[in-house]
Formats: sequence, C-alpha cells, structure tokens
Amino acid sequence: MIKAVIVDDEKPSREVLRNYIRDYCRNVEVTGVAGSVRTGYRAINKLKPGLVFLDIELSDGTGFDLLKKFESIDFKVIFVTAFSEYAVKAFRCNAVDYLLKPVMIDELVEACRKATAELTDKTDGKYGISEILKSIKPDDIAQPTLVIPNINGFDVLKTKDIILCRADGYCTNFHLTGGRKVISSKNLKYYEELLCGRDFIRVHNSFIVNLQHVCRWSRQGEIFLSEGLSASLGDKYRQDFINHLLNGVK
Repeated sequence: MIKAVIVDDEKPSREVLRNYIRDYCRNVEVTGVAGSVRTGYRAINKLKPGLVFLDIELSDGTGFDLLKKFESIDFKVIFVTAFSEYAVKAFRCNAVDYLLKPVMIDELVEACRKATAELTDKTDGKYGISEILKSIKPDDIAQPTLVIPNINGFDVLKTKDIILCRADGYCTNFHLTGGRKVISSKNLKYYEELLCGRDFIRVHNSFIVNLQHVCRWSRQGEIFLSEGLSASLGDKYRQDFINHLLNGVK
C-alpha cells in the first residue's frame, strides 16, 4: 500500500480526489491532506508519503514553492490542477504525471498505476522533479495557461490570449489573439468550470468571454470583443455580466 498526501487549497477538490482514490485506487491510501505550502510541507515531512497529489496554485504560494523546500525529493508527484505550462514538460520527461481538473477517474487510475510502478522500481530517487524545478521562472505561475489535448499531443494556450470560447455541438472552439483558433473535443460546460472566475464569464449558452477583451456591449444583446469578434448575451446571463463590468474587471 502506497501512502499519499493531497495538497490542494480547495476543500471540495480535496474531498472529491480523496473519495476517488479510496474507491478506485485500492493500492493507494491517503494518510493526510493539506491546503497550503506551509501545511503541505509539514504534512509531507511528518507522514513521509510515497506519493503527493499537488495543486500548483495554493493559497500562500505554488506547488513548486513547496517542492523547492525539500533538499531531496524522494516521493512521486502527480500534479492535479487546471492551469500550467509545465504539462508538456511533465509528459515529455515522464518524470511526473499531470491531471486536469475536474479529474477523470480513468486518468487518475492510470496515473496511480504509473506511480506504483515507478515507486516499486526506485531507479530514480528524485523522479526527475529537480530538472523541472530548475526550469521554472519567477513569473511563470503569474501567466496561467490551459492545456488542450489533441490527436498529436497538446495545445498550450495562455489564458490571457483567449478572447472567447464558443460551443460547437459537443466541442468547444477557442478564438485567440492573432486570429488563431483551437478546437477541443470537450464541451463548453467543462471549460466553464475551469475558466470562469479567472477573468472569464459565461454570457450565453454558447459563449464564454474573457472580460479583459470586452470592448463594449449593446443593449440589443451583443458583446463586442478584441480583434472584431463578438458574442451574444443571453437574458439569464445579462445581469451577472453587467455587474462584472460595473464593478470592474478583476
């Protein structure tokens, strides 16, 4: 049985992940949870887990800040988060795993299977984490990104470059600065859960917009955005959208 610690500053996320691990990953036992860099460091030192499920954005810093506190990393790390430009690096070096929120059970099971195999092997006591930490720049986490899987690998989108997201059946079209467009096989509801609250707001059954790219809106229900793009404003979303504009974009 592998002992694990979950470090995530969102209690619902911790509880969901803990329940999933209990129900579907029988060889992993969660022995502790934490919600910050400070409490995470304390829990890992005390419990000596073989596996840490680590969110990147924590209340008092980042998951990378937490890892840098250890002189030697002798545990396996699985990042569980919505935003990071390090997903591609993680997959390429196969040193860590990376789960996007909301966590899919089959992906969690596979990540735990890989962690078990690597922990059993123990050929690399540091699991390659040190190389990833060396590549981190101070401002990296301030520029969150969204990772979109595709048939060839991943598109890594800077969230500040996303102007709007548009539903297209069961898919989502991302319209980006510079006239770029990326298509995801996941639906708009999935990205509403990931993006909204980070300068993004749902304004229609078919649209999510980046408030940083809003230029103006008409009372007839049209939102005008950067680079000549526009989105419809649905009646049930109107008041929330107006409130965000009147209170200032955050």
